[in-house]
Amino acid sequence: MDIAFVIASLIFVVFMVILWGFGNDPLRTFAIRQRFEEDEADEESKKFRDLFLDEFEGYLASINARNKFRYRVAAGGFFAAFLITLLLAMYLG
Repeated sequence: MDIAFVIASLIFVVFMVILWGFGNDPLRTFAIRQRFEEDEADEESKKFRDLFLDEFEGYLASINARNKFRYRVAAGGFFAAFLITLLLAMYLG
């Protein structure tokens, strides 16, 4: 076995595991810190805050889903590179 291909295949495995882990680590949720008493806020600002939080949470959920897919595709690419280099190491060795 050619040692250079074996080393390259191990590097690809490490990158695959790292990217798979990134796909499992979503962005954290968003929370507005309270700077005033709940009684002092008027009804309009409460509605706006709730609407904003709902919209922003939906945005974060879509970004998390997209990032998870991208990282999984990248990890799959590194897995394919791992298999190719391992096969080349066996074939050339």
